[in-house]
Amino acid sequence: MTYQKQRLLGKQNFVFVLIGLALILVGFFIMAGGATTDPNVYPEEAMYGFQRTVLAPLVILAGFAMQIVAIWTKADIPIIQQDAKATATKSVKQQVPATKAPNKIK
Repeated sequence: MTYQKQRLLGKQNFVFVLIGLALILVGFFIMAGGATTDPNVYPEEAMYGFQRTVLAPLVILAGFAMQIVAIWTKADIPIIQQDAKATATKSVKQQVPATKAPNKIK
């Protein structure tokens, strides 16, 4: 009986994860800002402009979409075939210490 051993994510998946995280951080960075030094002044254009209400959420959604792509992309990792008996006997031999044979009574 053989079984297949394979990692879940490959190098390409991790690259997609990093790109997605970068897009999410850039989106939040775009959304930040617009502070005023005078609390009595309310800059409507800075608060409700295109950059904060449309562009930043789209960039963040693109980052989340990239995370989904990273999860669902099949990893290009070779599958390692191993024999279950050989693996079982190796693990048993490694776990059981060698002992002397018991004395036989005649």
